[in-house]
Amino acid sequence: MADTSLETRRRLPRKLKDEVLVPWLFLAPAALIFAIVLVYPMAYSSWLSLFRWDGVSPDSLWVGLGNYVELFTRNRVFWIALKNNVIWSLLSLVVPTGIGLALALALEGRFRGSAFFRSVFYFPAILSMSIVGLIWSWMYHPSLGLVNQMLEVFGLSGLERNWLSDPKISLYSVFVAAAWHNAGLPMLLFLAGLQTISKEVLDAARIDGAGRFQRFWHVTFPLLRETTMVVVAITAINSLKVYDIIYVMTYGGPANRTQVLGSWMYFLTYNHNDVGLGTAIAVILFLLTLVFAVPYTRHMVRSR
Repeated sequence: MADTSLETRRRLPRKLKDEVLVPWLFLAPAALIFAIVLVYPMAYSSWLSLFRWDGVSPDSLWVGLGNYVELFTRNRVFWIALKNNVIWSLLSLVVPTGIGLALALALEGRFRGSAFFRSVFYFPAILSMSIVGLIWSWMYHPSLGLVNQMLEVFGLSGLERNWLSDPKISLYSVFVAAAWHNAGLPMLLFLAGLQTISKEVLDAARIDGAGRFQRFWHVTFPLLRETTMVVVAITAINSLKVYDIIYVMTYGGPANRTQVLGSWMYFLTYNHNDVGLGTAIAVILFLLTLVFAVPYTRHMVRSR
């Protein structure tokens, strides 16, 4: 009996080592990189948001939550940027996602040229947003741009606009360029999701007399639920991070009408030398991202 108890005590340290220490030993390098690259910058930015600092001088002034109070009460452009981010996010959840789903449904089957068309429609997604911004800036040129030229060719000269200079439409003009870029990834994900749907299920619905729209609404779309959640989560998070295409196409203008949180954060930090306000916006953006990221992550963990 004593020998059995002694052997059990000897096994416990080895079991502890194999099940606890060894996994953490392999995780340590990745955890260290994660802490240095992500956790530390996030914590440091949160700390900086509590100070008034120009980013250059050695002195900084502790203001606590003063930067957040200023953003919400005295910074008019912040509210413009927040409203634009909400508009951008809502449009992103509908337009690129809808276009991607429509393209996936159209290109799902095997027909001559299907691979070519998939590549063509996905091609914009591999371009950087800066390149997309430059391309569409040329297309929107008031006198030489393709958009106004095509309107003139079709006798619609009355619709010609200064697409990036008109405060009423400039944000939506930039969004069109972004949607052209962003529709490729949803298309690819929906195509992958459609491949997992059993053809027997669709054939059974067809035999039961279901039309094309009924098959989509009652069979295909419900079976794409997991794929749709992935697309919505990625699209929502990316829409909150929009910055580069705004910077390239309008520089936040005209009169700050196309500012979003990402671009206004940049301008406050580097143009106005107000690191405290800039990092406060970064913290707010992080919290807004969690609104989408946390439910999505919890759902994915539960579904496993």
